[in-house]
Amino acid sequence: MSGRRTLEWLLLAATIGLFILLKWLHLGVIHYNWFLIILLAWCGLLIGLFRFMAREDRKKQDS
Repeated sequence: MSGRRTLEWLLLAATIGLFILLKWLHLGVIHYNWFLIILLAWCGLLIGLFRFMAREDRKKQDS
């Protein structure tokens, strides 16, 4: 398995871990606004990482 594929699986595992942690803390029930802020920040981080990885692939294809 390539390093990029491993990173993608690690990001998926981290997302699952985050959801389990948020559920365990009951954050979505007690502090709904903080829950949404955390989810939006995590989604933004994932989008940024995947865009960065896709940009590297586009640079390799152009060369």
